[in-house]
Amino acid sequence: MMSSVRFGLIADTQYADLPHSIGRYYRNALKKTERCMEAFRGEKVDFIVHLGDIIDCPGRLREGCEALDAVLTVMRGDIPVYFVLGNHDLASVPYGVMSERLGLKSGYYSFDLGGVHFAVLDSNFDAAGERYRPDFSRWDQCYVSPEELLWLEADLRAAPAGPVAVFIHALLDDLDDPHVVRNAAQVRSVLESCGRRVTVFQGHKHSGHESETNGIRYHTLKAVVNGRSRYSYWIAEAGPDGVSVKAYDSAL
Repeated sequence: MMSSVRFGLIADTQYADLPHSIGRYYRNALKKTERCMEAFRGEKVDFIVHLGDIIDCPGRLREGCEALDAVLTVMRGDIPVYFVLGNHDLASVPYGVMSERLGLKSGYYSFDLGGVHFAVLDSNFDAAGERYRPDFSRWDQCYVSPEELLWLEADLRAAPAGPVAVFIHALLDDLDDPHVVRNAAQVRSVLESCGRRVTVFQGHKHSGHESETNGIRYHTLKAVVNGRSRYSYWIAEAGPDGVSVKAYDSAL
C-alpha cells in the first residue's frame, strides 16, 4: 500500500471558441491547460482531478463536443484523470454524451488510493432532483440530489479507515453566496458525521475561496479560464495522516 499519494487539481477551463468576456479568455484556456499538464508531469503526480466546467458552449452541441475533444486530447495521457461534472458542461453537452466521453458510469463515484478515500460528487441537479440539461441549467441553483446524498452516506460508511477527500464543482461552504450548493447544509451534515478527517476541493467560484466549518477545510480553486495568460493549478498530497495542499498561480 502506498504511504501517500500526490494529485494535481484544476478547475473551470471553460474552453470555447468565443471572444473573451468578463475577464474570461475562452480561446486561451486550451493553451493554459497544456501548461498545467506540463506542471503536473514535472511534479510527477499520481493522478489529476478536473473540478468541472471543462467547456462553455451553451446550446451548441457540435461545438461543445469539439471543444470537449480538444481538452481531453490535452489532458489525457500517462497520468490518470478524474472528472467532476460542472454546470457549463451540462449546459453545453447532454449528460449521456458527456458521461460517455469522460468514461463515467455516474456523475458521482469514489475510489481509494494511498490510504485515502476519494469521493466525487455531482452538484448538477435542481430542487426536485432532476438532472441539468442543455435547455435547463442555472449556475446559481445547484443541488446534490436526494439519491446522491443516500449514496454518499453509504459510501462513507463502507470506506476504509483513513482520511477522505471530496471533489465537487459548486461550493459546499457554510457561506451565503450564489456559488454554494443550495442544500449544502445537508451535504456538510453527512461529511461531518462520517467520523473521518475530510477535505473538500471545489471550483465554480472563479476568484477562489477558502473556509473551514466544523473541522472540514473547503478549498475553492481559481478558474483557468480567467485572465489572458494567467493559469492556476494546485498540488495536493494525501495519506493516512491527512491532506496538505499548495496553490500555484502564474500571476504571482
